[in-house]
Amino acid sequence: MGLDFDVKTFCHNLRATKPPYECPVESCRKIYKSYSGIEYHLYHYDHDNPPLPQQTPVRKYKRKGRHPRSTNKQSPTHSEVSQSPNREVMTYAQAQRMVEVEIHGRIHRINIFDELDVMSEEDTVPEEVPENSSNKENTETPAVAPKSGKHKNKEKRKESGHHHHNPSSSAGAATKLPEAVYRELDNDTPDAPPRPTSYYRYIEKSAEELDEEVEYDMDEEDYIWLDIMNEKRKTEVVSPIPQEVFEYLMDRLEKESYFESHNKGDPNSQVDEDAVCCICNDGECQHSNVILFCDMCNLAVHQECYGVPYIPDGQWLCRRCLQSPSRAVDCALCPNKGGAFKQTDDGRWAHVVCALWIPEVCFANTVFLEPIDSIEHIPPARWKLTCYICKQRGSGACIQCHKANCYTAFHVTCAQQAGLYMKMEPVRETGANGTSFSVRKTAYCDIHTPPGSVRRLPALSHSEGEEDED
Repeated sequence: MGLDFDVKTFCHNLRATKPPYECPVESCRKIYKSYSGIEYHLYHYDHDNPPLPQQTPVRKYKRKGRHPRSTNKQSPTHSEVSQSPNREVMTYAQAQRMVEVEIHGRIHRINIFDELDVMSEEDTVPEEVPENSSNKENTETPAVAPKSGKHKNKEKRKESGHHHHNPSSSAGAATKLPEAVYRELDNDTPDAPPRPTSYYRYIEKSAEELDEEVEYDMDEEDYIWLDIMNEKRKTEVVSPIPQEVFEYLMDRLEKESYFESHNKGDPNSQVDEDAVCCICNDGECQHSNVILFCDMCNLAVHQECYGVPYIPDGQWLCRRCLQSPSRAVDCALCPNKGGAFKQTDDGRWAHVVCALWIPEVCFANTVFLEPIDSIEHIPPARWKLTCYICKQRGSGACIQCHKANCYTAFHVTCAQQAGLYMKMEPVRETGANGTSFSVRKTAYCDIHTPPGSVRRLPALSHSEGEEDED
């Protein structure tokens, strides 16, 4: 075949490369997408006597039925596409640069690098195709020569904008655009009112003027309550209360209560010398562990017992008054109300003293002593114990007497109210790992109370004292 290189060696080296593969012969330079194609080409193609390109005739399609009448379809001009009457075989590189388009049964190949002329619908003149010639397969419609460039298109648009239409123009002429209709108003209104010559000056009202002004506004609940009260007054043959009088009365009530609270001192502001912590029942305090009083419920707790490391400035509220001031809360560990509460990790409430004495319960934060967690670790047997003080079973978790072989159970708060012996003391333990400190908790029933211990009874309220006197 007249090749000046070893085909076998070339094909062996060609396996290490990636496609496409190009024929090394200068006169050929064909490109193949696969290794088998270039191998077959080098072994069987005669580069000295290349064969003539094969021409395949255009396939004619016979369509059944009647073709729809086409009025605007025209074959492209010679400047747009390069027609190829015969479908020639192209190489891979040629196929990458050509686009085949079928128009009226003819295959046209367009080079992607050729520049195409842009024609608008105004430049083309529709040509009627006779009905009997629509079934002919190879009939070619004559190409319409484009009009002279873009300048004529602009001129034609300008002419259409100035409404110089020829009444005898063809159907492809541009339609007339709608015209804007407007009218001018005689009166000239300014965009904004004139600005004053001086600045606006705000003068704050005096206390007497504010006192006379009614600042209370009724809401939906006030309207409903007033309607209910007026209905009751109507049945009692009493005149109804108008809305203006109701707003005036509510305004006076709020202002008078505000002035009264500021003019008089808080009765709970004086420190009770005999107050004890409701958690440890101890009244002693130090500079770093003082007793705090809630400004709403007057609860007395030590800083360390309730988890308040810093004394707050101004008002201090316990957690229950701060987070649930108008709704009573129940302890998840005992049936008693009142006392020092903290929230649990599941959104419930529990006494701090209950969490301290029940061994399975602990605090997530040991500094602030909240939230109370590990309630789910309490064994079911502890929930089934019956408190010998309140005689309730299943309402909270009980602890038992520290005396050996004594299984008397009681709630922590019930034991506090009954004045049972309950003591917490730090213990220092020395072991192999060093010195550690722990807390020893001992609680006894009334029978096994250690001798010499003073039984502490909680302070009775005024109502309870009157009942005992009776």
